[in-house]
Amino acid sequence: MKTLALALLTLITYSPVDAGTPMKIEGTCSGNLSDGTDISFTYYSNYNGCQKVSKAAISFTKGFEGLFTGKRRFSGSQDIYRLNGGHKLILSNSTGNTSAKLTYPDDLSGKKKTMTFQCEVRDYEYGDC
Repeated sequence: MKTLALALLTLITYSPVDAGTPMKIEGTCSGNLSDGTDISFTYYSNYNGCQKVSKAAISFTKGFEGLFTGKRRFSGSQDIYRLNGGHKLILSNSTGNTSAKLTYPDDLSGKKKTMTFQCEVRDYEYGDC
């Protein structure tokens, strides 16, 4: 399943313009929905330290199914991933262990729900722009 998700991620995000900035793993999160369902996901972006907005994706490995793509941007102290399907991931603009809020549409009611997850954020150092 992970191999398929990574292959899809590579195909979805490749274009001649982005050839020099492949997506990389930014972090992993896990937690439980209000109904007790375990959720785990990995999130990616092609952020290189110079962009205000970059491509982003979340690949669920447990709980939800699918690969959701969209945009990543920073706003004040927040790192925000807005993805297709109405999913939004908000993390503190930090590294290490942190909590994150995932907003997603409820399949039954159609209303948006927000849950908090524990995440491990990877630490990257970027060169000068």
